[in-house]
Amino acid sequence: MRPAALLGALAVVAIAGCSPLPTAAERTVAPLPTSGESAPQLAPEGPHLAAGGRILDPVADDVGGTEVCDGRGGRETLETFDRAAWAALDVPAGDAELRCGNADGAGWRHIADGHTGDFDELAALVGVGWEDVAWFAIDRALEQPTRVEPYRDNIVNYDVLVEYIDGGRAERSWMVTVGVGLGSGHIITSFPDEQR
Repeated sequence: MRPAALLGALAVVAIAGCSPLPTAAERTVAPLPTSGESAPQLAPEGPHLAAGGRILDPVADDVGGTEVCDGRGGRETLETFDRAAWAALDVPAGDAELRCGNADGAGWRHIADGHTGDFDELAALVGVGWEDVAWFAIDRALEQPTRVEPYRDNIVNYDVLVEYIDGGRAERSWMVTVGVGLGSGHIITSFPDEQR
């Protein structure tokens, strides 16, 4: 390096206050969001549904109805959801699979057959399909449950409070239950129950 360039570089360091660079231990970097995390949502101006720290987004949360299982066997997995741990019941974190299932047993076809009307009530309030509300509630119940309760032999119910917000306040609310077999990791059912 030429003497003039060296003097220029030293002058820049002197002007900057000669503070040493931080060590690796002193540097902090904000972690990037993981795939399950998202930026905070702003509440829409109009009526909307909220649950487990999220707002139902009519575009992002749009999913197919029972036609997604057309031509598929009952054991085919539609989606694998993250399932939160629940220390009070010694339930570890894990996955929960939503399978096509069958109408009289378990899975997406069972939810559609037995609970479309239940979810339709919530969906009609915000102008979306029943399946969008059901899928949204299943996701929120499993990832951010309001509570988890034992049901029977290795089955637990993950519950989440879904609120209908209008004018900035909760006008109605439902506890949505998602039954999960802990041994199998399969989602058995999901349904809302309006809270009085």
